[in-house]
Amino acid sequence: MEFTYSAYKDMINSIRHHDYAICGYHEYLKYDKCAILRHDVDFDLEKALRYARLENKLSVCSTYFILLTSDFYNIASAKNRNIINELLSSGHEIGLHFDEASYAEDNDIPAFIEREIEIMSDILGYPIKTVSMHRPSRKALECDFKLQGIVNAYSMTFFEEFKYLSDSRHCWREPVMEIIESSSYKKLHILTHPFWYSENRSSAKEVITEFVNSANAGRYADINENIRDLAVFMKKENVK
Repeated sequence: MEFTYSAYKDMINSIRHHDYAICGYHEYLKYDKCAILRHDVDFDLEKALRYARLENKLSVCSTYFILLTSDFYNIASAKNRNIINELLSSGHEIGLHFDEASYAEDNDIPAFIEREIEIMSDILGYPIKTVSMHRPSRKALECDFKLQGIVNAYSMTFFEEFKYLSDSRHCWREPVMEIIESSSYKKLHILTHPFWYSENRSSAKEVITEFVNSANAGRYADINENIRDLAVFMKKENVK
């Protein structure tokens, strides 16, 4: 499967054509045959928004897992809160994408998950009820954390009762379209990363290069919102 919006649209259409109900982590028990769509937002909220708008056109609701501890975006900024609010107003769920690498190895991971959920819920004014792990360690995968009132997307339920399919690192490790079309599994758990997708087919190298090279233009736009008469110090055409 290619990493384009049209290919993702084809995947959604195939899921529906083969009679899978597209649902979330809180409703799947209602269905005998279903697919959970999960999206990890590792780097770029604006890419996530484009992805969500595509899903809206397809009348699809899914779950976007967002980092509280990201080095690439700040969920407390007005711009990013607006993005997240658009996701929510369109019916998508927001979950916590938890990065255990932000904490010492011997710390109590469930306690820090609960703390981040409380903080994120407070910032967004929205109750976070789902968590997924970012770059999970073996410990996180094997512990099967139980959290009061919180669904853990890495619990054994979503790996033993579901067929798990992922496009991590710009690579589908299994033929996702063939698996959907075969209807060999009653329940699918599909992870995509909006960061990798675009209008036209691009390699991982091209996607990363574009993201890195666009950072200066983004930084200029941000500082222009905070410094009056920025052109006195630096003109936009001087951004490299």
